[in-house]
Amino acid sequence: MSVEQKKQVDDSSKSVLKALREQSGLSQEQFAVALGVGSATLRRWENEEKEPSMTKIQWETFCSLVNVPFDQLPSRLSVPIAASV
Repeated sequence: MSVEQKKQVDDSSKSVLKALREQSGLSQEQFAVALGVGSATLRRWENEEKEPSMTKIQWETFCSLVNVPFDQLPSRLSVPIAASV
């Protein structure tokens, strides 16, 4: 398996939320602080243990951080990328 193929497999197993956070260039801790949630909460969301639950202000911040309008977010964020397509 080539490096590129391995990367695609690794990327498809990431949660949508984790991929969006990584694209924003922020660490888990930076992202959690910006959203006003604990690092452990963000990890649970990224590890597909729990779907994000945020206030309107937190969702606005989230969308700003990941540069994606709310209406263009997938309906579920705590699923692997491959499952969200």
